[in-house]
Amino acid sequence: MSTQARSEGAADPAPDTYVPWCTHCATDEYLIIESVEPAAGKDAAEFLEISYTCSECDRFYGHLVRHSPVWARRISADSMDAEYMHCGEPMKPKDTTSVSIFEPLHTGSMPAVSEVQLDTTVLRCRCGFQMSVPA
Repeated sequence: MSTQARSEGAADPAPDTYVPWCTHCATDEYLIIESVEPAAGKDAAEFLEISYTCSECDRFYGHLVRHSPVWARRISADSMDAEYMHCGEPMKPKDTTSVSIFEPLHTGSMPAVSEVQLDTTVLRCRCGFQMSVPA
């Protein structure tokens, strides 16, 4: 039996479509999953929308992936059950706050406008990254 030699550093071929993969680094070894959402459209039951970053080359990707019941997590349409991911782990609630969502269109004088407040929850990752989401 003979095998064909491969030069050192030669990359493995890219896997089938719909699989997380860094085309620049030609591997999935350095991928950090940023988000996984239900797919929209006619094939929604078969796919998830995924976004991820390669920590080696810092490239960002987002596309559909096939999922199976074996590895697919439960994704609820109820926003109260939504999990926000960073560094491949669910983010933890840190604090709650209210923020104004009013921004004037010009700097001239204008009549007093009622301010609209939005309650938010601050989520934090173990790496220190944080973001605010509607409460």
